Amino acid sequence: MRQVLKHREAVTVIGVVILFAAVAAVHPSFVSGGNLARVANSTVILALLAAGSAVVIITRNIDVSVGSTMALTGIVGALMLRGGTPIPVAVVVVLALGALLGAVNGIGVTYGHVPSIVMTLGTLAAYRGISFLITGGYSVENIPTAYRRVGTLELLGLPVLVWGAVAVLFGVGLLMGRTRLGRHVYATGDNLGGAHLIGVRTNGIVIFAYAASGLLAAAAALVFLAQIGSISNQAGQGIEMRAIAAAVIGGVALSGGVGTIAGAVVGAVFITTATSSLSFLGIPGFWADTVIGAILLVALFADARVRAALDRRRLAERYRVRQDRRELVFEGEVRP
Repeated sequence: MRQVLKHREAVTVIGVVILFAAVAAVHPSFVSGGNLARVANSTVILALLAAGSAVVIITRNIDVSVGSTMALTGIVGALMLRGGTPIPVAVVVVLALGALLGAVNGIGVTYGHVPSIVMTLGTLAAYRGISFLITGGYSVENIPTAYRRVGTLELLGLPVLVWGAVAVLFGVGLLMGRTRLGRHVYATGDNLGGAHLIGVRTNGIVIFAYAASGLLAAAAALVFLAQIGSISNQAGQGIEMRAIAAAVIGGVALSGGVGTIAGAVVGAVFITTATSSLSFLGIPGFWADTVIGAILLVALFADARVRAALDRRRLAERYRVRQDRRELVFEGEVRP
């Protein structure tokens, strides 16, 4: 039980397996190779956004602007590609723009002392408005065939975009779990004041987290362009809530300092699987948000219960240690 509490993403993995098994029991075709590939392809964008949201949440902040960031960077990339800009140049510019837009959030939160929810709500509207001004409300279409072809390529039965996203997410996971920078991100979210006292540049870490979120949102925009072949200023509207839900369902605590990128990705798989299963079960698609909201509420309730149990255990262990020390001191005083 203690190991389950420490690795809460394992619970989400079990949930994904149970969900697949339950739907497959009604419709065996749900676990066919073709449908699994479609589910994986549909998960890519949400998984990238969930990973970026997880990095920010681990610092005890929130980012609700990832959908708008994805739309704005995707529109810029689409216009560049349609204008004849070489694909590598356009990709680099889009990723750099995403990191810059994310860093704006981080600077506002740290040096501007604006609460993260307020700051990112502001940029959510601002980036969406800029997207509308650029496009005039129309979709950007006619993306070059050379770029759209990437969305149709497959390797070992899965789209190349899925393998690329796996590589990117694996790298982000290693960065968070195996490097000094990653440890500083966790320390900042766990105890901001304590991290600052031991030399962690907490403002820089928060800005980095938001820049990473913006970068991954831009990567999601590149995937969107390859999959869809067009983009509008409404792209990604509302997806930020799903990204946050995926991170929380995957074990990332809203109180900061806890969670993994792998857990956020598994949470994205769970949400995509849940929404995809609705059509197989004959449930209207408009129930998707209701289902995700219910799942998120259950995850938040479970997270609160788990954290309360861990806090009680920690306090009990601390009390026991103090009692042992008092007994040792008392024995030392009365001993002749």
